[in-house]
Amino acid sequence: MSQTIAFKSLALILTTWILTLGILSAQTAATDTWKLETLYRKQGDSMKGFLVEESAKQVVFKCIIRKPGAPTLLFTEIFDPKDVLRVEKLPEAERKILSSRLDSLAKERELLATSLKLLDPKTNQGKNIQEIVKLEKTSWPLPPQKTEALKYASQYFNLTTNSRPELAQLAAIQLEQVFSAYARTLPPKRKSFKPTSILLTRSLEDYQQALKGNSIQMGNPAYFDQKQNLVLCGSDLDRMNTQLEETAKHHQAELESLARRETDMKQLFKNKLPADYQNAFQENRKRIQQAEATNRELLRKTRLKLFERLYHEAFHAYLSNCVLDEADEELPRWLNEGLAQIFESAVFEIGELRVGHADKPRLEAIRLLVNQNSLPEIRTLLQAKADFFLVSHESTREVSEKMYLASWGLAFHLAFRSKVLSGNPLHDYARAIKGKQDPIAAFERLTGKSLDAFQKEHIQYLKTLRQDGTSPLQ
Repeated sequence: MSQTIAFKSLALILTTWILTLGILSAQTAATDTWKLETLYRKQGDSMKGFLVEESAKQVVFKCIIRKPGAPTLLFTEIFDPKDVLRVEKLPEAERKILSSRLDSLAKERELLATSLKLLDPKTNQGKNIQEIVKLEKTSWPLPPQKTEALKYASQYFNLTTNSRPELAQLAAIQLEQVFSAYARTLPPKRKSFKPTSILLTRSLEDYQQALKGNSIQMGNPAYFDQKQNLVLCGSDLDRMNTQLEETAKHHQAELESLARRETDMKQLFKNKLPADYQNAFQENRKRIQQAEATNRELLRKTRLKLFERLYHEAFHAYLSNCVLDEADEELPRWLNEGLAQIFESAVFEIGELRVGHADKPRLEAIRLLVNQNSLPEIRTLLQAKADFFLVSHESTREVSEKMYLASWGLAFHLAFRSKVLSGNPLHDYARAIKGKQDPIAAFERLTGKSLDAFQKEHIQYLKTLRQDGTSPLQ
């Protein structure tokens, strides 16, 4: 049930892309563009993957598992030839494609692993920063002024950050992958476009100062300014790294002190340390190790949140800057935000974009709203103004969160259940929105159903939607 979008050519840029989304239901696993070989065993289940070696001594097979919402899993199995019934190999040309993809995936992961190590306070102490991507020194363009910053230039974006080089390098790598995936998914419609400026702050305080400098009041941690073609994103990852580095040093000093005291105690008791002393030393080490593990997990979650924000805003920027024809087409705010949420939780690998799974936290949250009968109705979404999606004050946060969840659920329904976001219907819908036509009438033409009928179907779909993207209604 893997769902992949990776096109070699698209004639109808946006509409064909959405058509492909519609086809990506859980019942069409064949849409995965990775063609795999099959190893049949005399006993046990068959395996999908790539034949590495086949000889009289052994059969080496790289198993490949691709599931919705998860990175590609790879593991190598070595079989005795007498245990293998047969191997269905791909034609040589397709074997070369699969081999190339595996090589690219290995290089991509090696690069990411290296960059992630640079952000690990434990492994980065005293090490020189490796030149993973080329960064140029520049000045931070927003308040606080006269701050040194780093810049990375690319075809689709220019990244500027006043954060540490390690984070700048990692952000550049992630954004290159994301924009590469978007470009493969829906090639640029415009022949010429300006790269999107992406400003990543070193702290949430700097982010708030930047908002004030632009006379903007919002609680959202990131936003895309279409007029300026600018993405501004706040992050506390830099500050957290600094704090965890200090904590890691403190923990290391504690461990060294424990080791010295343990050595002294062993000498005192002639290597026959009483059980209560042994337990005390073990408990203290365990406490420190647990604290380190907790810190690493917090850092991982913070990093994940940061890049989800960047993926989300990058989708808005790419769609607006490279794909949509501003003169004729416009997606309503709810659909733009709904699709961006789908893509922010997507898996990016080797320039491919994999979607189709229902993000667990969103699925649980939206199901809770459905059960509480507090999910905004479709009619509300269709008529909502942009302000409903902004957190201008703490009192508006709940409304904004509900609107985002409702947008995600409706976009997911239209893309993977109803499959109506395709071809001429979507083209007509985008033109209707741009032409300021009645949004409810335009939606009913898109779905081919009355709003009331679709509303009932939608609620039932959300109640039965599974995390893998399937539903008994499909």
